[in-house]
Amino acid sequence: MRRSFLALQGTASPFFSELATALMKRGHRFTRVNFCGGDLAYAGSERQLNFNGRLEDLPGWYESAIEEHDVTDIVMFGDCRAVHQPMHAASRAKGKRVYVFEEGYVRPHWITLEETGVNGRSHLPRDASWYLAQRGRVPACPTALQTGYNLYERAFHDIRYRAANALYNWRFRHYRSHRPRNGLVEYSGLAVRMLLQRNHNRDARQIMNDLVAKRGEYYIFPLQLNSDAQIVVHSPFDGVCAAIDQAVRSFAKHAPDQTWLVVKNHPLDTGLVNYRRHTERLAIDLGISHRLRFIDAGHLPTLLENAKGALVVNSTVGLSALHHGCPLVALGTAIYDVDGLTWQGDIDDFWTQAIAPDMALYSAFLDYVVHHTQINGDFYTRSGIAMATAGAVQRLEAATRA
Repeated sequence: MRRSFLALQGTASPFFSELATALMKRGHRFTRVNFCGGDLAYAGSERQLNFNGRLEDLPGWYESAIEEHDVTDIVMFGDCRAVHQPMHAASRAKGKRVYVFEEGYVRPHWITLEETGVNGRSHLPRDASWYLAQRGRVPACPTALQTGYNLYERAFHDIRYRAANALYNWRFRHYRSHRPRNGLVEYSGLAVRMLLQRNHNRDARQIMNDLVAKRGEYYIFPLQLNSDAQIVVHSPFDGVCAAIDQAVRSFAKHAPDQTWLVVKNHPLDTGLVNYRRHTERLAIDLGISHRLRFIDAGHLPTLLENAKGALVVNSTVGLSALHHGCPLVALGTAIYDVDGLTWQGDIDDFWTQAIAPDMALYSAFLDYVVHHTQINGDFYTRSGIAMATAGAVQRLEAATRA
């Protein structure tokens, strides 16, 4: 069955243009909406529409575009961007399917593709018995082929995208990025972090050696990015500092006296908010500075393997914690926040009552999630994009036949 796809904002990479080419070769129609210069720079040979109006104009504009171009399916990267949110209602009103791409729930070498929404908007069940019932019906999780992903290629695409935004700003005067800071500020912060990385690695190694020797006497709290939708939309916090406050205060009051809390910064944090200073000052105020460590580096699998427990808001690190059999509490809305996988009680009780996840349930959950929401590939490298495109075409065509 031939379909007509309408693509909203994609990744800062050639992925959507490659997807368009692949779908058009198979007889489907593909129309892309450009909201900014970056979108324009990464558009390919597909039909293009430029939206240069205001956000309040989008609901009606979307409905008109769906009708005019006989759209059957909508694709987008992320479902929480301001330019994407009006499409949810518009697509429901017109009876059209929405498919959302996102970074992989499982890392590395996977991307996510779900119908309707991802993360907090995902329709994945939260019922443990449901996943256990799928055992025998769903094949075991395959080993991912490596995609060749590297941070430098991703950074190149991001810089090109941002430069095009600045160059074509006059054509999209009303566009406002979902990113809270401009590129110069963010990359300046990352540059400083790179200069300090050797010191960060050395300090983290020293702390990790002490922690591993005290196996089972510390908890690990990996931070997320402040602008991530997992914080902004799918959590009860107004920022990472608020999440730190809750975790550290609860630890100080309720965790066993001999235990430590390790707060690990996100590897892509720009340093624009000084989480180390915020965390360490709070620890001093609470009288637990001798039991708290903040690290800007460190091998996360090793930390998880030896931890007494892990706290996340709703990060993909949660799945890594489950993989290592680490007791886990999710402080936001996470797809893996299922009874039997994560602590379902109050965070204050987690420190003393949490138990390890049910690994049979974890295997059943992982098998289902990978086979129904994950595609082997990445959005940024040539080899990864080719893998992701092939998998996405297969998944989209199978979904539209259902």
